[in-house]
Amino acid sequence: MNLFQLNLRTMGVINITPNSFSDGGVIQNPDDFLKILSKFGEIDCLDIGAESTAPMNQSIGWELEWQRLKPYLPYLKTFSGVLSFDTYHPETMEEILRYFYDNNFKQNLIWNDVSGKFDGFVRDFLSMSSNFFYVFCHNLAPSRELSGKHMDFVDPHLSIEKLADYFSSFRDPRVIFDPCLGFSKTYEQNWMIMDQFRKLQELTNHPKWLLGFSRKSFLRKKYGITEINSQTIHELDLLHQRILNEMSFSLKGDVWIRTHRPDLI
Repeated sequence: MNLFQLNLRTMGVINITPNSFSDGGVIQNPDDFLKILSKFGEIDCLDIGAESTAPMNQSIGWELEWQRLKPYLPYLKTFSGVLSFDTYHPETMEEILRYFYDNNFKQNLIWNDVSGKFDGFVRDFLSMSSNFFYVFCHNLAPSRELSGKHMDFVDPHLSIEKLADYFSSFRDPRVIFDPCLGFSKTYEQNWMIMDQFRKLQELTNHPKWLLGFSRKSFLRKKYGITEINSQTIHELDLLHQRILNEMSFSLKGDVWIRTHRPDLI
């Protein structure tokens, strides 16, 4: 079996936040949540976030994040795919795990951690079950607490080779590498990674990746989208679809496509 044969996996995004860029405040209750989920169709994974890490927003504590998440967890038990939680707070993951064990959840679980800190919390998480996976992100913030301030920590000399070196120490069959587009990167660096993503895959020789550029600001800037409304968001989603189609010829391995519109993939 060729481990690097392309296998695109759809990761649909739902943000339970008041201030995320394109969908903040959309989810007000479980009915809103289920309505969006029903529009996704068949997806491989559902990624849920309860804190916006956009640099213009204030960070929140894990208690508030957990308070936002908990009411929606009962509606995930019958989801047929992988469940992913976008959080850099280990305490939030501990609460999620406790809830899952107490309520006999059976799904595979991904900790989508934008902190870029492969620490003891991560190792403990992976040691609990062979059904747990971890997204290791490129974020140059020096601590978990500063994860949301990532744009204060940008390497002006970032290259594909340096990015590959960043990932090289954390090889594990259940770790998914994420260049974390939009985090700790200039506009030009985001597009460099997009253009040379295949080279990054080859340099690391790692089969599992996450690619998330859905509705990112560097897309808006390149295509001159300044006003955010339903029409321009739809334009961004179509741009995402077109760019992904162009990139797919050069991708390899298991690539999770993190998107707000998985129905367009």
